[in-house]
Amino acid sequence: MDLGILRDEIDEIDGKIVDLYEKRMDICKQVAEYKIETGKAVYDGEREKQKLAAVREMAAGDQNKEAVEELFTQLM
Repeated sequence: MDLGILRDEIDEIDGKIVDLYEKRMDICKQVAEYKIETGKAVYDGEREKQKLAAVREMAAGDQNKEAVEELFTQLM
């Protein structure tokens, strides 16, 4: 096991996470703009609850489920 290689892998993953975050935020902006244009409420608490439950189920293990739920709560 080489620490440098492991750190390089983390750096690569971090770059992908940033790219995906920016893409997600752009799409969220488009959703909000659409809702405003069509007179819909921007915040949808029920959708948020459903999304949090769905991403929680995608994670393996209780600790990861909690962490993923917190992460997505912050994203939203």
